[in-house]
This record gives sequence, C-alpha cells and structure tokens, in this order.
Amino acid sequence: MVVKRNDSAPEYVTCNVSINWDEFEVFCKQQPGKWKNIVIKRAKSGKYYAELDTWKPPEKLADVARTPVQATAEDDSEIPF
Repeated sequence: MVVKRNDSAPEYVTCNVSINWDEFEVFCKQQPGKWKNIVIKRAKSGKYYAELDTWKPPEKLADVARTPVQATAEDDSEIPF
C-alpha cells in the first residue's frame, strides 16, 4: 500500500492510496476479524504512510465493577464521612 500526497491537488483531497491487491489480500487474510482498519499517518519527514490499526478498547467498566472488593476497618478509617 502506497500513500502519496499530491501538493497540486485541491485542499480537500488528503492523499491518494495505491494498493497491490494480490499482496493486500494475502495480508488481510492473515489478520483476525472481518474488518481491517487502516490509519493514514504523516511521518516527521512530512510523507504519508498507512498502518494497520490494532487498537482495542479497554475492558468495560461494568466488567471491572463486578470484581468484589474487600474492605477492612483500616480502609474505613480513611473515609471522611
């Protein structure tokens, strides 16, 4: 996958992406899940590049809240009410 910015393109055109479909198809099949998220980034050099987005959301707070917490008398002494 090649990402290029054409400086003479209108401002609303961010970049052009070229994909070698044979290589990209093999790459996608190696990644888990049906959807593949690709992030277009700009390097410090100013050039654009594409990267697989592997971000996953943190555990849900509901799952954390289900974990029982044991309180002791010492813990209660620090509560101001």
